[in-house]
Amino acid sequence: MWEKGSNACMGTGAIARLLLLGAASLCLAPRGVGADGWGGSIGLTSDYFVRGISRSDGQPALQGDLHFSTTSGFFGGLFASTVQIDPYDPRNVELSGFLGFAWSASDDWHQKIVLDHYSYPWNQAGSKYDYDELTVDAAYQDWLDFAVVYSPNAPRYVSYAGLFKAAAESVEVNLQSPRRHRLAATAGVGYSYESGADAAGYVYWSVGADYDLAPVSLSLSYIDTTAAAKALFYNEAARGHWAATLIWRF
Repeated sequence: MWEKGSNACMGTGAIARLLLLGAASLCLAPRGVGADGWGGSIGLTSDYFVRGISRSDGQPALQGDLHFSTTSGFFGGLFASTVQIDPYDPRNVELSGFLGFAWSASDDWHQKIVLDHYSYPWNQAGSKYDYDELTVDAAYQDWLDFAVVYSPNAPRYVSYAGLFKAAAESVEVNLQSPRRHRLAATAGVGYSYESGADAAGYVYWSVGADYDLAPVSLSLSYIDTTAAAKALFYNEAARGHWAATLIWRF
């Protein structure tokens, strides 16, 4: 749910997501500069989370992306996920087109900037839930990731004001331990602020583990938020959950 009281949830292939290094939301866009070519992934998650909030109403979600990257650092593609924006509506689909640029400041630091457009063409509210995001991401080696996300037109709903668009910002830090026998621990924390009527912010966090069997990976995480999220979203959407995600990359 976007807001408590709505009848009707975000990710880049899901940077618009809890970016916990493959934990609960899928991070499907390329992380750095590589060879020219196509790539993609297909994933199944037990619960689709974005910044601590479920977009699938606690239900499994099927996800996938197809992207193209160049040696110069440019990349772009499409991402899709099943969603349940409103528990009273039929399940539908989130579609995202993304375009970005990745570069390396040094052997240790890797950065990217990504522009996303999200749409929900089969949702009962139609284009009223469409929105855009700009993400700036920096990663240090393989263990630290820092991201800032800004949306100028994130959809919100309050009972006395209805559905409207307002700016939203978030910042998050994610950690991953060195892998031992293909297994790594993950953790992350973020803060998201929703402007407009009844403006408020909340903290979200995750702890879990990721098992890499390339080209397949399996992750398990526990995701939760502070009580402030429950003033913005339905309690069911904001309460803590375990989430398991299986991803096949090609």
